[in-house]
Amino acid sequence: MKTQIQKIIGLLTISSLLFVSCETVDFGDENLNPNAVSTANTGALITSAMRNLPGIVSTVNPLLLSQQVSEITYNEDSCYETVQWDFDSYYTGPLMDLQTVINLNNSENASDYSSSGSVGMQKGVAHLLRVYMYQAMTNMWGAIPYSEANQGVDNLKPAYDDQSAIYAGLMTEIDAALGFLDGGGLAGDFMFNGDAAKWRQFGNTMKMVMALRMADVDPGTAQAKFKEAIAGGVLGSNADNIHYPYLSAETNDNPWQDRFQSREDFATSDVMVDHLFAMNDPRLAKYAEPVVSATGDVSKIDYVEYGGETYAGMPYGVLNPGILQTRISFLPSTVIYDGTTAGGMLYTYAQVCFSYAEAHLRGWSGLAGDAQTWYELGIAASHAQWGVSTADAVAYLGTIAPVSMETMATEKWVALYMQGHEAWSEWRRLDYPVLTRATDALTGTGIPVRYGYGARSASANKANHDAAVAKISGYNQDAKVWWDTK
Repeated sequence: MKTQIQKIIGLLTISSLLFVSCETVDFGDENLNPNAVSTANTGALITSAMRNLPGIVSTVNPLLLSQQVSEITYNEDSCYETVQWDFDSYYTGPLMDLQTVINLNNSENASDYSSSGSVGMQKGVAHLLRVYMYQAMTNMWGAIPYSEANQGVDNLKPAYDDQSAIYAGLMTEIDAALGFLDGGGLAGDFMFNGDAAKWRQFGNTMKMVMALRMADVDPGTAQAKFKEAIAGGVLGSNADNIHYPYLSAETNDNPWQDRFQSREDFATSDVMVDHLFAMNDPRLAKYAEPVVSATGDVSKIDYVEYGGETYAGMPYGVLNPGILQTRISFLPSTVIYDGTTAGGMLYTYAQVCFSYAEAHLRGWSGLAGDAQTWYELGIAASHAQWGVSTADAVAYLGTIAPVSMETMATEKWVALYMQGHEAWSEWRRLDYPVLTRATDALTGTGIPVRYGYGARSASANKANHDAAVAKISGYNQDAKVWWDTK
């Protein structure tokens, strides 16, 4: 019986093959999986890319390098043990998602993706998010793949572009993106809910910040782009502050909360605490938690009294300090457990005010106000952002030194607390405040001013990687990026 059935099946198979060879048969929807996705969901790709932003906004290492935060128990990163990092996950994850959105909306089938919003909004937002990620990456590594990146099988080994070329390309990309934004809605946008005006403000503020990064290497272009950004509309108050809206899902909630669930390993640094205390700055009570027990070896910990509470910054850059966690000031609970107003900031009005102040100090013409006014507005905005009372903020403003590049840069460093990438970049560029290399530094000759390329970057694209490395004397963490000239 079994043999007979097999013969019948064999004959049927042969017959069907002969039949199909003579004509094409349309089976309609009979062989389609009704649960399979037949058209890419570009809104979901936008969401996916946005979910990767905390890897930039809330990452730890730049906070350590800018000495705003210090490790408590495992202090190796505060001592520069890890200076080589891979960037491949950016390209295979969010950058590929964004490139797919752009490619699909540039295709002849762009109308197939209209359920996710207008072509202009999809392309504009995708480009702005691309720029944000690329500018952060090049500020970390310097030369990286850009012009030939994310081309798929068409180019599996893209060249590394010099940072000057990347910045020029990103500025062009911002301008194009701003032109795309047409207010036609955008699905999957949990940052601004498809609000074109907010995306324009984001793009122009990013352009302003990037323009200042170029001020010492290409002042003409920097000034022109700075003024274009202002004309386009930058952040105008703390109400405009751009905060990453952490999601409720465990995989995308506030990363600081996750870090403190397993172990309490980060505290406000003694560098930051001691500075705030010396200035009688009321942000001390907002940037650090009071110590639980103010006892111990005072040779290791500097206790300070402020507002009836005791604070102690974690000694920075010391291996195996042997300090009990109860005796130092942790990060504020508003960052760890809330993060809706304090942590996760991309750009703030305070940063915009200090940018205006710097532009005036550089003698750039045609700007509103003056350096002193914008300097004081930046300080006041930072105090308000962190919940300092108006009376305390006014009292502090009455004690500050007049504006100069040093005083402005130092106050900017304070205001950029918990904005690790921005704080580290601005410290590298402006060189204030004067920071001291980690006491027990494990590598390099100074405070690291760039990331080294990781092993995966070297193996996957060796020739182009080696060419980039040759320009910076290997993985040298002491080699400055293009815009860092001092």
